[in-house]
Amino acid sequence: MTPVEPGDRLSTLVQLRNRTDVSLGSNWTLFAISSYALWALLAIVLFTRTLQPILSFNFVVGLFGTLGFVASAGLSYFVYSLINRHNKHTAREQELFLEALNRARSRTRQDDVRVLLPLSSAEGEFSKLVQKSHERSAVLWALLAFIPYAGWIFLVISLYLLSQDLNAHEHVEQSLLEDIDRMLGASGSSGLPPWTAFQYPRNSLGYAVASLLTLGLFSLFWLHEMVRQPQAHFGNHAIFEPSLLQAFPIPNLGPGV
Repeated sequence: MTPVEPGDRLSTLVQLRNRTDVSLGSNWTLFAISSYALWALLAIVLFTRTLQPILSFNFVVGLFGTLGFVASAGLSYFVYSLINRHNKHTAREQELFLEALNRARSRTRQDDVRVLLPLSSAEGEFSKLVQKSHERSAVLWALLAFIPYAGWIFLVISLYLLSQDLNAHEHVEQSLLEDIDRMLGASGSSGLPPWTAFQYPRNSLGYAVASLLTLGLFSLFWLHEMVRQPQAHFGNHAIFEPSLLQAFPIPNLGPGV
């Protein structure tokens, strides 16, 4: 995160959303599909010698192996992008809420119990958010996913961890936003605009079991979901973050930033 002046910090963190909450094209899943298909075909050829009467064994292994490694490289970068995006998003979000809560605490009178109660609750939820946020090694999981065959097991594990992190992240974030909204209402300020509620957790364990039972085939669908599902979460941030700027202006500079 680029260092910024304290007075501009909240505004800068909101602007950095365009760099952290990026959209990943679903065409990246083509690398995963290609990698799965090529290594599966190579395994079939090795065990059945299907193409041996037509092509030499070394040629088939070399061709499918080379193409498989190329596709796996694309899959590896795809996994890196998914985890790195989540890491950057959670890091920026923590700084964003910390700055907003610090400003709220500094401007609240110590005898204003109506505001202090939801503020204290929001600070407690923020502590939970920090505790439940895990920075995963994007490089490590990308390299593990690159390994032929065994990489699909590591891919399922990484998707499970990422999905669980997102479930916990969204659940705590919703409680935190509700507390901030109550705090703003108690202080006489405009509350946060409506955001999409976190309705149900993703069945991470069910997805993992289905992926293992289908020998990794279901994980292709899971990858697509991990590209699509965070977009709604990022959409929530696009809704409420500008309101935080209005609710918590730069100290001593009046409303607005």
